[in-house]
Amino acid sequence: METLSPEVAEEIVNHIKQEVMTAVPAQIDQLSSENVEVLRDRLHVLHYYCLQKGIDSDITNKLEAILETSWGFWELLEDNANTLADLTETHKMRLLDLGSGVVSELEEIISGEESFRDIIANSIAILLAWKSDTVWIDMAKEDQRLASRRHLVKLQDELWQFISDSSQNGGEMTLKKAADIGEKMRILLGFVAADDMPVVMRIMLLSQIYILLLRLKISKILVTFETDSSTGL
Repeated sequence: METLSPEVAEEIVNHIKQEVMTAVPAQIDQLSSENVEVLRDRLHVLHYYCLQKGIDSDITNKLEAILETSWGFWELLEDNANTLADLTETHKMRLLDLGSGVVSELEEIISGEESFRDIIANSIAILLAWKSDTVWIDMAKEDQRLASRRHLVKLQDELWQFISDSSQNGGEMTLKKAADIGEKMRILLGFVAADDMPVVMRIMLLSQIYILLLRLKISKILVTFETDSSTGL
């Protein structure tokens, strides 16, 4: 493996901060498959560059996993383009900042104040703590389209994989603790999959989880390069 110079590491850090992270949708009017294509283009550039520089396969494998997550996100938005168009055009809909809750939780994760397993469950719970209002009810009456439930299964696998990869205290894990995590996951996915869930809200919740995963995964790579930039990889 080629030794990575601090200059190259800094270049990658800047690319992630300025090009990749900024391409992750942050507001409702940015939720489109076209915007996710921009994100994927920038991830492909980063992945190719890392391969050419001989950077550790652990990093390139993580980038491939992020590309896979972004593909699922693209499919969700592409399959539900009409519903999203209805959402952005609805005059009653306030513009919600999708990134604020994610960013605050991300800061806690990076700071190490809580375990990855706990914070991932808590952050998702916070993201789902929205109050229903008339816009969801009205749109539920008008929209009979079904959001694809295959995303729930895919996201379940993604969340479990992220939690497993992020575990720092495996020696303290018990089957009961693992089952507790599984129960939180079951409640989360059951809430999203509920038959009385308005279609547009289901898509929004699924989008929130995709955004959360993308930001967390990208940030883990960013932290790696920032930590090693002074000595190289």
